[in-house]
Amino acid sequence: MTANDILIDKLLKFAPESKSFQTKIDGFSIARRNIPNMIEQCMTPSIVVVTVQGKKCSVIGNVNYYYEAGNTMIIGMNLPSSSTVIDATEKKPYCSMVLKLDASLINQISAELTNDKIDKQNMSAVACSKTEPAVLELFTRLVDLLETPEHIRYIAPLIIREIHYRLLISPLGKHIRTINFFGTQSNQIAQAITWLEKNYNVPLVIEKLARYVNMSPSTFHRNFKLVTSLSPLQFQKKIRLLEAQRLMISEGVDTLTASYKVGYESPTQFNREYKRMFGNPPAKDIKYILARAG
Repeated sequence: MTANDILIDKLLKFAPESKSFQTKIDGFSIARRNIPNMIEQCMTPSIVVVTVQGKKCSVIGNVNYYYEAGNTMIIGMNLPSSSTVIDATEKKPYCSMVLKLDASLINQISAELTNDKIDKQNMSAVACSKTEPAVLELFTRLVDLLETPEHIRYIAPLIIREIHYRLLISPLGKHIRTINFFGTQSNQIAQAITWLEKNYNVPLVIEKLARYVNMSPSTFHRNFKLVTSLSPLQFQKKIRLLEAQRLMISEGVDTLTASYKVGYESPTQFNREYKRMFGNPPAKDIKYILARAG
């Protein structure tokens, strides 16, 4: 067996079913899908994904990203995404390792590095490249650590810190550092996204949000789209609809209440935009999701 085969066997042991598993290591999860699946829509946090088997497509903003075995993908800020596994079988499931990026670690390590990796012209919050051998080795050590949970609290933070360091000095590092480096336009957009996540249910006034991050409205709108591939209004709409879906599934809220809670004044508009995003009207979509989960 190759080292990759051994790693896959271990991952499948800790992820025995076709879903995502949060491990005992904080922020570290394992994703498994046994067959190509339907589109999964969610708000994706700042993460790094190392794929070891199969292939997946994620639509982040309006851009398609394909990543497969041997690829590492980073998402540098919270973004709405639609993902689907396109290569997986019962014998060879799609399998990946996912680690949440820690902004404080990024800032600590970046402060000790020279600024030659800061690319103020690079606006993309998402990037994909071949997995660096050192990064794969560190992720493998995290998986191995799951077999001795008594050591996790002592060793996992050290491995996770090194993963952040390796990523920051890799070709992907410029994307991470630019977004987290105070004063860059990408960082200003990241601040705007944080504001939108907290205030998604209030009317969006572009001029006020642009002023909040010290940009002119035209510069803000242009840079927001460069970073996320969405306009601020499109971004807010996706957050609202994802939150409405969560409210109806997790809290049993009815369609009308959900629409008002996330900021819609017109139930008709909410139903129309919900169907456009998820493919079905709200009630039918929730009924289908709950039936599939049950």
